[in-house]
Amino acid sequence: MAETNEKVAYEDELIALRDGRDLSVFDLTSVDYLTAEDLELIFTLARKFKELKTAKLSLCKGHSQVNVFFESSTRTQSSFDLSAKHLGMDTTNVGSGNRDKKGESILDTIETLGAYNVHTLIIRSAEAGVAEFVARHVPAAVVNAGDGWHEHPTQGLLDALTMLDHFGTVDLEGKTVLVVGDLLHSRVFGSLVRILVKLGASVRVAAPRTMMPAHVERFGCTHFDNVDEALFQADVVYTLRVQEERGAGGFIPTLREYSKTFGISEKRLSLAAKDAILMHPGPVVRDIDVHSALVSRHPQSRVLAQVENGMAVRKAVLYLLAMRSDERFKPYIQL
Repeated sequence: MAETNEKVAYEDELIALRDGRDLSVFDLTSVDYLTAEDLELIFTLARKFKELKTAKLSLCKGHSQVNVFFESSTRTQSSFDLSAKHLGMDTTNVGSGNRDKKGESILDTIETLGAYNVHTLIIRSAEAGVAEFVARHVPAAVVNAGDGWHEHPTQGLLDALTMLDHFGTVDLEGKTVLVVGDLLHSRVFGSLVRILVKLGASVRVAAPRTMMPAHVERFGCTHFDNVDEALFQADVVYTLRVQEERGAGGFIPTLREYSKTFGISEKRLSLAAKDAILMHPGPVVRDIDVHSALVSRHPQSRVLAQVENGMAVRKAVLYLLAMRSDERFKPYIQL
């Protein structure tokens, strides 16, 4: 009985924090569509979900979720699946294996899943724009879990939350964030830079010229060829891995050469601001992107904090999108 009362108290607190507010969007396919109010609401709820850790709630009881991962994933897929379960959802996972073997189109696969009346579809694909395409063809709320080299919205949100909570601020005005590495092939960068600009951060980028997106300055970034210069007084050092599975290995002479020029060591990190934090979206390629001693146990590392914040942010996003989808599925939801 005490456990039941505690769960009800948690749920009441989350409902109060939401205060009847909804996201301005029905899907999360790009952070471009999120307003300042959306960001504030997501972060407010995420902080409470983080405090509750693995508490099993019933906020989304009666809702169903399909994790559609046409591209392999460990962190993102397990995080979305566990987040949904902690909210009381029923979940299942779908890969690309049978679709590829049988020649079924993405549209046919998605319309089939939509016909099951699922409430949320989490989709990852190697092609940019798939999540946006899917959102036009199913009534379910669609969350982009990574599309090609384009975006990974919840990763950008969890990264922003990690920075805000470290600095104890409501925005990132006056903070300098340096993003180092394979920007060209990184959907993480695609979402991160959009959110950083929304939050008022000064964004620097450093990468080999072959891994630098064309016209990156249009995002509001300052481009550096020399990573040591870029590191000077940076408040956040955000490193990205070389995405060899997307052909990035052919854009540099060798990984060893890349590490010597752009890898973050303790010596390089010391060039940043005294209280700077180190971040990485994972998986980390130790001693290439970041020297092994810095990855998880170093006092300036926030890599594991990012992982924990990922669960909290995804719970917040799923809860809010579930509330938006209720009108379409109201007859089927067990209240």
